Amino acid sequence: MTPSRPRLLALLVLSALLAAACAAPVLPEIVLPPTEVPTAVPTSTPSVVAPTPPPYEDEPGLTADTMRIAVIVDVDTLDLRGDGSEPVWQAMQAWARSVNENGRLANRFVSVELVDAAILRSADAIDKVCNGDFFAIVGSASLIDDEGLDQLQARDCALPDFPARVTSLARLDSATTFVSNPINGSIWNAGFARYFANAYPEGVAAAGTMLVDALAPLVIAGEQMIEVASQEGYEFVYNPFVDIHPDFELVAGELAGSTARSLTWRNNARDLIDLLVALDTVAPDRTFDFIDCGQRCYDPAWVEEAGDLGDGVSVWLPTLPIEDLVANAELIEYLHYLQDLFGDDAHWSAMGIAAWSAGLLFQEAVNGAVGAGTAAYDPTSLTRASVVEAAKTITEWDAHGLQGVANPAERIPSPCFVVLTLSQGSWERTYPSRSGTQDCSEANLVELEVTAGASAGPLPTPTAGPTPTG
Repeated sequence: MTPSRPRLLALLVLSALLAAACAAPVLPEIVLPPTEVPTAVPTSTPSVVAPTPPPYEDEPGLTADTMRIAVIVDVDTLDLRGDGSEPVWQAMQAWARSVNENGRLANRFVSVELVDAAILRSADAIDKVCNGDFFAIVGSASLIDDEGLDQLQARDCALPDFPARVTSLARLDSATTFVSNPINGSIWNAGFARYFANAYPEGVAAAGTMLVDALAPLVIAGEQMIEVASQEGYEFVYNPFVDIHPDFELVAGELAGSTARSLTWRNNARDLIDLLVALDTVAPDRTFDFIDCGQRCYDPAWVEEAGDLGDGVSVWLPTLPIEDLVANAELIEYLHYLQDLFGDDAHWSAMGIAAWSAGLLFQEAVNGAVGAGTAAYDPTSLTRASVVEAAKTITEWDAHGLQGVANPAERIPSPCFVVLTLSQGSWERTYPSRSGTQDCSEANLVELEVTAGASAGPLPTPTAGPTPTG
């Protein structure tokens, strides 16, 4: 948040305190007086008159006063029951509004444009961006993000790429790609596994999960999670492959009849609701020591749809949660601009926070590229290459306090995390218990060994489970 707005921050914090008093997991209402768009001025005024800006013929998406950015998400999900594109897209629009109202970026107004990867058309999305009038890709979150990488990394494209998340190690390792908190790279934040292993040793000794036998990224992500959790003491007694549209009553019956005492879920969050409904039908008395939904269920739309069946489901977050917004000014800024743009339709989520963080990292790199805050400030010198070079120097980054310190330049995540558990429709802190804190032990970081270069092959041998159905 801009330091020159203390009165605005005070109003935000006051509103946040009032919002925090309500336990319902909905977007806190933040009412602000209208603000004027400030006149953009350099952080440091040059001692000489700046030269006339060049026409930027060699920098697509960039003019003397505008910057055009692509946001790649899966909108057309091919009946995969969408998994978070709306809050990501909303977050990026809110971020652009924030930038434009608070001094612009490298003296330019930022515009964002949605590009649909539609699950299976990631290469087409990259082609559209590379051949379109875009300066960078920011806040993206597509499932199959390793397709089209050859074109993205080609000399005539090479766009700065700051995704909200990556699902493939190839995308993360791209020379122009930088993630605010790369928790699923070659080095994982395994804090979730360490926490559940300590809190529920019998549950992790008889762990259950499911691998979706459809798209390679889903299989690989599941295999990597199993490897990481196994390093922390998990014993998976139930880990079958299931179809992307399984018979949930069949799956629920098999799971209920297994010896699994816990469930680690990393598939589509809405599918977990179908599984919980089926379990309630075929085995209403079946319980688990814990159900860990990762970050996917941290979404008010999921909470509303799950209803009472969601009680007891846990999430682990690599950022501070919305419930801690009084403790972090950046969370307040994120929610304010969401509500400013979308009102009652504002939709926050864990992925929305990640997208906002991606925008912040891109800002940091652009500011570094043009020397913001120094006597050498020169917004006319901005290029794609200079942004990438500046990003390579960002080795300590906490997204303005939204996360623990990560190293985006070297693809090392923050070790910090927090666990929340749903109780009567509200997320309650499970660990650590004090608001505004996270577990930041360096022991939370685990390096992949077996699955670091995994293909879609079933590296862990699945245990008994339902046969995939079409």
